[in-house]
Amino acid sequence: MSNFKQRFLSWMHGHVFAGDLILTLVIGVLLFGVTGSITYNPGLLFDLNPSIQMAWEAAMLIPLLIRRWRPQTGALLCVALALTHLIFGPCILGADILALVMLYSVIVYGNPKNTKAFIILALAIGLLASALMAWTMTNGPLLTGGKVHTWSSWNGSNPNGSMVTEDTLGSIYTGTSMSEVANMVAQYMLVLTPIFEVCIISTVIVAFWQRARLATVRMMRERNEAIAARDQDERDIAALAERARIARDMHDVVAHTLSIIIVQSDGGRYAGTHDPAVARNTMETIRHESERALHDMQRLLGVFGGSPHADYNDIGNLVEQARNVSPDIRIRWNITGTASPEQLGEQASIASYHVVQEALTNIRKYAGPHVDVHIKESWNNGLLTLTVTDNGRGAAANIDGHTPGYGLLGMKERIESAGGSLQAGPQLGGGFEVMATLPYGGKEPATDETGEQYASEQSESCNTTAISSKAKLSDEAIASHTAVNISARIPDQPSEQTQETNQPTGRDHRSNALQHLRITAPNLHDLLTSLKLKSVELANTSNSRGLNWVERVSAWTQHHYVLMDSVGAVVLVMLLNRMSITFFFDSSRDAQLSHAIAACCLLALALRRRFPETCALIVFVLSVVQLVFLGLIEVGHIVASLCALYSAVLYGREHAWRWTGLAAVTCSALMGLKIAADQHGYTTLFGAIAASVGLTKPVSATSSSSAAFFTGVMYTVAVLMLCAGIMAWARWARSSDSNALVLQAREEALVAEQEKQRILAANMERDRISASIQAEVTATLNSVISQAVDGIRMLDSAEAQGKETTADEISAAFKAIGEQGRAALKRMRELLGVLRETGFSDDAHAGSASELQLRPAAPLEEQLQRVPR
Repeated sequence: MSNFKQRFLSWMHGHVFAGDLILTLVIGVLLFGVTGSITYNPGLLFDLNPSIQMAWEAAMLIPLLIRRWRPQTGALLCVALALTHLIFGPCILGADILALVMLYSVIVYGNPKNTKAFIILALAIGLLASALMAWTMTNGPLLTGGKVHTWSSWNGSNPNGSMVTEDTLGSIYTGTSMSEVANMVAQYMLVLTPIFEVCIISTVIVAFWQRARLATVRMMRERNEAIAARDQDERDIAALAERARIARDMHDVVAHTLSIIIVQSDGGRYAGTHDPAVARNTMETIRHESERALHDMQRLLGVFGGSPHADYNDIGNLVEQARNVSPDIRIRWNITGTASPEQLGEQASIASYHVVQEALTNIRKYAGPHVDVHIKESWNNGLLTLTVTDNGRGAAANIDGHTPGYGLLGMKERIESAGGSLQAGPQLGGGFEVMATLPYGGKEPATDETGEQYASEQSESCNTTAISSKAKLSDEAIASHTAVNISARIPDQPSEQTQETNQPTGRDHRSNALQHLRITAPNLHDLLTSLKLKSVELANTSNSRGLNWVERVSAWTQHHYVLMDSVGAVVLVMLLNRMSITFFFDSSRDAQLSHAIAACCLLALALRRRFPETCALIVFVLSVVQLVFLGLIEVGHIVASLCALYSAVLYGREHAWRWTGLAAVTCSALMGLKIAADQHGYTTLFGAIAASVGLTKPVSATSSSSAAFFTGVMYTVAVLMLCAGIMAWARWARSSDSNALVLQAREEALVAEQEKQRILAANMERDRISASIQAEVTATLNSVISQAVDGIRMLDSAEAQGKETTADEISAAFKAIGEQGRAALKRMRELLGVLRETGFSDDAHAGSASELQLRPAAPLEEQLQRVPR
């Protein structure tokens, strides 16, 4: 049924001619029925019989057939027909009202560039029509000497249009002076011209209003279609972004550790050759670092899609580690300005750490021995500038065949995802420089011309959460991953002074669980913003042409729909609250209470679009009270009930029609029972119920039981049919894609569903590659651990036997560790190349090249914060 409805609606949207044909036939039947009895209708030149008048009526229907298919052609045809019948046909036709319909259509559906010309043309024709009608009505047809006839109607007893009476109307032919004739014509024009022009201007205003509304609807419909169309692309982006995230984090975690292992093994090969204690400590460090990297890698490829990252506050530990691993590297660390790490956004804080980490890793690998490193931080104007420079080999590193790898790419991605910029390259005087600039608060979401907000980095919207379908998060699991660092590393000296920091700064972890319990009062701006229709204003301002004041007002009312509903509810209370319907009894004693309930129902309509089902529930409860306990039935109450029912079905949840339909049946049945009780002489339904159970004394019936039953059933069926028609109308409007609020709700549902699909795609991609990559990385790291353990065992065995390990044995052990570490690092770079340079990992996409750019995915901390509790 749903597919049939969608196909039918799609057919209706694509075949507007068919819809207009049906409308024309309906209007034609009504028009002929109303105007068929007109027997007096002279023209400017001739006196025409009713059959000719009906022919002109039919001709005026022709433009209506193409009013949306070819609006401008239809409007011009209508103008031609109107001018022709004003001169050669009857002076006025019932179908002339359709000229306003054509004016409306050409403004709404035609080219906006021609709107002004059609409006001027319509006003000119209105003025001309009033003048010609005034002349005809006062002087009669020109070619008959003012003689007019009264004819029998075409649908009367004499369908041939026989003449009934004949008279001479024209005053100009009976000797009346020209001044008197001009005065009579002027009097007619003073009456007709304002009527015609007001009708035209009103039609123009309505058309402009509708054009602005349809522009919004059309924009939102196209945006929904675009969201649905890019579903597969978004899933592809999510999969690629997950690969990029894994590649970036693997480089930061594993490759960084392997570089440390290589440096340690090379240093131990020389420093520990004649000192077994130094050799043993170095091997223990290598084993510890390898095991830590193995553990981090397992968390990286786990079900959560990431591991907690170090941030700005861990830079001190990172620098201290670099000093311990490479004593020949001298590191200076300076801070300019007042450090404000607490103002750094999470992404910016994490990115700053990885900038320093990658820079130090590259210095150890490529800068050469005895290098001076200078880390400079500059805090100024909401920006953190991190600069890491060295005096090492710089561009000369390429001589050994070194080519830039994925470290700088991952660093650049992290910086850009935080809204910053990165520059890296050799210096002219030697050495290498990495400079990153980060805004304190990170990057704000960008807004496109259609008003839709999205993160400019595609993967930030791809993996906002990455929850495997194989695992469910408990509150404890979430809490264990939501710790944040709120400590700050602040220079001891005043701001704008430079100091050298030599001591590492520890990391203070404190749970942010209480932040989720913090309750803040909403401010007025946020409250008003939540009551506005999103994107409507931008839908109109994005148009290249300028908007007139009617369209601007229309856009404003759509944007502030809650305010307009509130004003409308107040106006309805003022107009309808004093109108009541009574059924053969005096209910003056409860009139005030009835008025108050009706007023409450009308005022509830202020929520009919913002909280439609709540509004319908309020009106339903008050309706039950009104029908059971009170005698009066207010017109305002009826209007409020029908409006609330329509709004709940149109704007409410998809299945809101179920409970609202049950409520409509209930109210219809109560209405019938109330009428039946009135027929028996009871002023209220509660009084009839109380009398039937013996609580009160019965009253004498004013009609028979069968008549009361029949009347009650008749009213029940009538009300039920009215409610069913209202619900059907609302369901049609909901499914016809012609309401901005419905389209907005549908867009939100599409985005939510697309988000789920992106998460699923990322999880599937991670599941595809995790097992194989984890096995590869585990094997490489375990080989390094095995080499370190073998070296430690060799030293322990020699010590147990009271022997001294030779320098060659120690050198060979470190050589084996270094070779294994280099082999592991080479294999790691190959794995990163596979992740970065191939589009997909499954067989279905083997060999296909993807043009989608890789972007960083959301970190685990952000993902967990968005998990529903």
